[in-house]
Amino acid sequence: MDIWQTPSWPNFRHDAAATEGPLADFSARLGSIKGLQMALSAEERRETFMRAVTNEAVASFAIEGAILRTEDIEASVVASLAHRGGEPQRRTDAIATLMLEAREGQGALSEDRLFHWHQLLFHGVDLEDKGRWRSFPIVIVRGANVGKEEVLYSAPPHDRVPAMMQEFLTNLQTDRRPVPVRAALAHLWFESIHPFSDGNGRIGRALIEYIFAQDAALPFSLSRQIESDKRGYYRALQAGRMVSGDHIDATPFVLWFLERLTAGIVEAEAEARFLVMRNAYFMRFSNLSQRGEKVLRRLFAEGPRRVSEGISAGPYSKIAGVSLATATRDLAELEAVGAVFKGAEGGRSTRYLLSVS
Repeated sequence: MDIWQTPSWPNFRHDAAATEGPLADFSARLGSIKGLQMALSAEERRETFMRAVTNEAVASFAIEGAILRTEDIEASVVASLAHRGGEPQRRTDAIATLMLEAREGQGALSEDRLFHWHQLLFHGVDLEDKGRWRSFPIVIVRGANVGKEEVLYSAPPHDRVPAMMQEFLTNLQTDRRPVPVRAALAHLWFESIHPFSDGNGRIGRALIEYIFAQDAALPFSLSRQIESDKRGYYRALQAGRMVSGDHIDATPFVLWFLERLTAGIVEAEAEARFLVMRNAYFMRFSNLSQRGEKVLRRLFAEGPRRVSEGISAGPYSKIAGVSLATATRDLAELEAVGAVFKGAEGGRSTRYLLSVS
């Protein structure tokens, strides 16, 4: 018997005592990163936002085994921001519009809005029941061989979906639980109804973005964190559908969800601290030669790991487009002002490390 066939449906609950610690940890870290981001320039905050939206779209599709090219989505996000309200020309434009709408969190979530999101998700795709509730049964199975699949979950009959979704949407407007808990339970409830013919996971993750955005948009891609533990995601969905007396115990899913949120915020904190460190570095060494600054900024653009590796004359000459002799002189000049210092290697393999704190 599936949960929607029991008297406990749709009373999703969680053990507040069990989730209190992880919830407090995430909330504290969220406050910390807001402070870090205030130290960034408007352009850097825009870049961080763009990266989060792009990663969210790409990762949400990847969870379902579908591939989106990062550069295509990034271009579509830029285009969608510049021409809001316009008719999308490409599917990636429509997906970018969906992501941006979810991250704005404006207005009440309604049936019409969900239909609109579904149409955007499958823009230009021939799909049964596009932009409306499904008209056929859905069974979620595991296994690649036809006839040998393991049935994991049977979704409610299609004729019950409209009433179930109306109850879901009404409840969402009155739910006053902490935002992370509300988002976790809403996602689990939505996936348990599985109201669309396809795309339920992607719409359900956009729903998470929308719920957070009503308070403050997530400063990272949650789908990227889900993708890194995709098996855990599906296990947690199953574990969060256990009937316990008069309710459905969603605690396992909420705990897993909070763990993924915390992993995301830790990664976002590291990215923000790296940007703050980069800015402090170039303020400290503000009189670098144009060529030297170009090379060092290239290292920072490639990320923390590349910065930690430092640079030797060979890579410097390639980035700057100069001879090895000139690269060696440039590095000596950077060392003289304290921007870099020599590593342990000597001779031709001398590596210069950046003087970052």
